Amino acid sequence: PRMKETSGWQQVFSSPRLDWVIERVALNAKVLGGALGDHDKMVAVASCNEIILWALQADGNGSEIGVFHLGVPVEALFFVGNQLIATSHTGKIGVWNAVTKHWQVSAGAAATRSSPNCPQNSFLSLPQIQDVVPINSYDAAGTFLLLGCNNGSIYYVDVQKFPLRMKDNDLLVTELYRDPTEDAVTALSVYLT
Repeated sequence: PRMKETSGWQQVFSSPRLDWVIERVALNAKVLGGALGDHDKMVAVASCNEIILWALQADGNGSEIGVFHLGVPVEALFFVGNQLIATSHTGKIGVWNAVTKHWQVSAGAAATRSSPNCPQNSFLSLPQIQDVVPINSYDAAGTFLLLGCNNGSIYYVDVQKFPLRMKDNDLLVTELYRDPTEDAVTALSVYLT
């Protein structure tokens, strides 16, 4: 939806009927004629471990960009710039890069619990390549995604550069800070000047 002066809201996009309940919604609305053309206005929805991303056109139509899987229940879905981010408490992070049109999931721990709304067989069995701990909080600062974790660490990813590790092509998640007492980071708020 968009605001039309002072007359209220009007519908600008309606998705096709989905076979599952939408649990998360993320909207990215940039100015017309932006650098990504038709992909400057996007909406994403998630349920369980599945995410659908659409590009919205000015005429009210939308085109599906893709269906992506996080492998574990999506607990946060949001945009940092034009990059779509999905996170889970298990430590998994998924990033859709608007420039490369590539979906990358950190290979952190595989799912250890099921959500009551997600069938057990919907989880992907992924090897544990990168030791990313459960995520308690997040914030974005510019193109940086900051993750507060339950081991007292704050990790970051520069989603604009979409960094990948050379040894295994996994999303590069860098530790920025670790609390010596390992108290969980339950909230993050970042302001850049």
